[in-house]
Amino acid sequence: MFDNIMKDVESEKKKLILNRDLVQEKLEATPKTEKVNNAVFEWLKESEKLVEEEENLKAITELEILDFDCSLAWIQWLLCADHKMRHRRYREMLDRLKALNSKCEFDPFSTTIPPLDYFSSGYFVPFESIKEASDRLLAALQESNCSTIGLYGKRGSGKTKLVKIVGEKAKYLNIFNEVAFATVSQNPNVRRIQDEIADSLNLKFTRNTLAGRARTISLELKSKDRVLVILDDVQARIELEDIIGIPGDRTKGCKVLLTTRRQRECALMDCKEEFSLGPLSDDETWTLLKNHSGIGDGSSPDILNVAHQVALECEGLPGTIKEVGSSLKSKHVKEWKASLDNLRHSMARWQIFISFRGEDTRFSFTGFLYEALLREGFKIFMDDGGGLDTGDQISPSLINAIEASRLSIVVLSENYASSSWCLDELAKILECKENKNQIVWPIFYKVDPSHIRHMRNGYGNAMTEHENIFGNEPERLQKWRSALFEVAGMSGKPYETNNGYEYKFIQKIVEHANNIKSRLYIRSMDMD
Repeated sequence: MFDNIMKDVESEKKKLILNRDLVQEKLEATPKTEKVNNAVFEWLKESEKLVEEEENLKAITELEILDFDCSLAWIQWLLCADHKMRHRRYREMLDRLKALNSKCEFDPFSTTIPPLDYFSSGYFVPFESIKEASDRLLAALQESNCSTIGLYGKRGSGKTKLVKIVGEKAKYLNIFNEVAFATVSQNPNVRRIQDEIADSLNLKFTRNTLAGRARTISLELKSKDRVLVILDDVQARIELEDIIGIPGDRTKGCKVLLTTRRQRECALMDCKEEFSLGPLSDDETWTLLKNHSGIGDGSSPDILNVAHQVALECEGLPGTIKEVGSSLKSKHVKEWKASLDNLRHSMARWQIFISFRGEDTRFSFTGFLYEALLREGFKIFMDDGGGLDTGDQISPSLINAIEASRLSIVVLSENYASSSWCLDELAKILECKENKNQIVWPIFYKVDPSHIRHMRNGYGNAMTEHENIFGNEPERLQKWRSALFEVAGMSGKPYETNNGYEYKFIQKIVEHANNIKSRLYIRSMDMD
């Protein structure tokens, strides 16, 4: 009788293995557009576990039978309590195998995965380029050896929106059980980041120190099976161990997905995979602008003409398109044209152009000013002496940089006028001020504006020298004189040694630049 039960169990186990293989084949053949029923994974997991249990039970039984070498012992074994217990276990095993085999059919086996906009909390258009980026991220998140993944792209490219959607979809697909989100940004506040992660995980802190809170997050992550931590807007290297208590390369069961504006930060964060989020196509840009602005084929030809130009200036950035389009809804063509003008300035390659005499301030005042503005996120052109053509007159590349800027800062130092290059720059800057409404800030660095205006001291000597060299170019000389006269009469920012510390003076300039961001239209497209 016992032999019969063992044979029945063996037969039922083989049937289960066959069913398991069939289900696995069907699983592998399921299109990526389908989500497999959770019951399928649970059944496969249970079948693996049950087959292993049966094989262990069989091995133990066979070993014990071998210990008996006579018929009397065999009879005794048959009658012993242990045998009765094993008989009962084989009966239970047979019942479990039969029950699991009876459940190998699933209805439905899989369902169609909803489109990307299903996972968005707000308005979202799942363009093809966005869907491709989403697919690449999801594939990387499923790689076992990929613990940290980076997504980089311009401000306004839609990185934040995309990773939130990818996080929700990954949770829906059971790639992760939990998804935590936190914004890092410039000058990261570790305590705030930890609070955001804790809120996502419904976690309460019992320790108040940063290290204690990191350990609490670490224990929570280790206690969960699969967790995705999304860190948005990373602008410099941060130590994951200081925030979540686990080094980035040892986050077993936990993956980190971060967004940043530059690929450099992905490398600094030791990302195993890096992905670029590029701009929308022209057609996608036009579609999104129409959706947000409300214009259509029935709109006036004048508005449609300007709107097409606005779309091109948005550079395929969804955040910019949304903000510009929403602000122009039901607006007159004049407001469309004004917005176009602002966009042409704001989306320029350079936002600030710095004109200076290299030998005077390159490695002191101007160098420090450049770094301070750069830290604030401004796009700055400062000729470093390389990459541009040289000669008596400024190159077309430099002219383009001046024209493409919205603000020019002119550092008028002691030897500024001794450079014909600087004087050509100044004349071009003032021409852009007149024709393009460019903002100009003169910095009178250890010079008296009246000496510039009336050509005294170093400025007078420099112009005399230029007259000797460029006497056959009277129009050029007159442009320089007019430019110096004009800039000296402008409301500038004077600096003398007795005015205080130089770094404080630089701080004031940076603060002033931040205060006019709305006029520069530099950061009004700050949505990501």
